[in-house]
Amino acid sequence: MIAKKVLLVGNFGVGKTSLIRQFVLNEFSEDYISTIGVRVSTKIVNLNDEQIKLLIWDVAGTKDDEKVPKAYFLGASAAMYVFDLNREETYLNLKNQLETVRELSGLKDILLVGNKKDLLTLNEINQVKKIVEIPIDLITSAKENENVEDAFAILAKQSLK
Repeated sequence: MIAKKVLLVGNFGVGKTSLIRQFVLNEFSEDYISTIGVRVSTKIVNLNDEQIKLLIWDVAGTKDDEKVPKAYFLGASAAMYVFDLNREETYLNLKNQLETVRELSGLKDILLVGNKKDLLTLNEINQVKKIVEIPIDLITSAKENENVEDAFAILAKQSLK
């Protein structure tokens, strides 16, 4: 079995912890508990007849002007940037945010995930897609467990590159 460090990053309150809880524990809570610093969860996934132990680093959310310690990013094999489909301020500056993650982590490909699909209509989601200047890799709902497994499967694949 191989272990891979993967990161979940993005603004505060976008649902990073909820995505991880849904993936690792199959549970969802409406209660918002802010992550302080970083929280590490693990889950073993099977990919191409190989077991991978994902060390999932839930990096505390920030505002655009706050800096995340570079040490959190060191040694990461893959990263997912999560934004809230329902909060414009979390996706207006995505190009710069992703560039910062690339610089800090040294990773080329960052998985871009729009979360909280359950709060919007299909028409509203399409409007968000028009506003976001770069392709969104996946639209998820931690609450309804929609595309959560897929997001982490893609992350696991990226960690092997």
